[in-house]
Amino acid sequence: MQPPEDRDMELREHIAELRDRVIKGFAPFFLVLGLIFLKSDQVITYIWNDLFPGKEMVVYSPTEYMITRILASAFLSFFVTYPWIIYQIYLFMKPGLYPHERRFLKIFLPFSYLVFVLGVAFSYFVILPKLYSTTVVEYFGAEPYLSVRKSLQNSVKLALSVGLAFQIPVVAAIAAKLGLITSKWLRDKRLIIYIAVFILATNVSLDITGITQIIVLSAVVVMYEISILIAKLFEGGAK
Repeated sequence: MQPPEDRDMELREHIAELRDRVIKGFAPFFLVLGLIFLKSDQVITYIWNDLFPGKEMVVYSPTEYMITRILASAFLSFFVTYPWIIYQIYLFMKPGLYPHERRFLKIFLPFSYLVFVLGVAFSYFVILPKLYSTTVVEYFGAEPYLSVRKSLQNSVKLALSVGLAFQIPVVAAIAAKLGLITSKWLRDKRLIIYIAVFILATNVSLDITGITQIIVLSAVVVMYEISILIAKLFEGGAK
């Protein structure tokens, strides 16, 4: 039995629908990015004083501060428009879903945003201050000069990584409910996932100390193990 709104579509129709959802999903992202960019100076100053109190912002190239403004605006815009982007993904999937699957997603998708916000907030208010209070210090009288772009870029990457790591249990619940994965599959793939995450974190992060990579991997490990338990509860729900 097919979902009530499911119908056969040609490949070009699927591509056209996907294109429309991408445009509708990201148009507000760029609009909000532009609005935030107008106030990005104040935003960067506020974040900098929060994370690096008493430290001076340093730029090492003529374009560095402009790039930093764009990056900060893009991160905050994604943070704000994330629910709308997820909603567009849901609308793209909706015709192929059964009524009980739609009800399930309508509950879990808003919850996924709350979990994402929780992860970013935990990173911003707990992890980053602790990290920088122990690493950004004087060594034998040498005062650290912090690149505004690299410092904020690493902070954004860590906050996003932890926020997305907090999403893993939600994604696992949805995938298990739809019959896409099982708890056994997650258990069998855990080592591969952990290695892949560590390699990805190593290549993405500019932190040569390894602290950022360990923090990200730790968050992923905890959330992944929780995901296995959650998948066990929801698996088989699509049958």
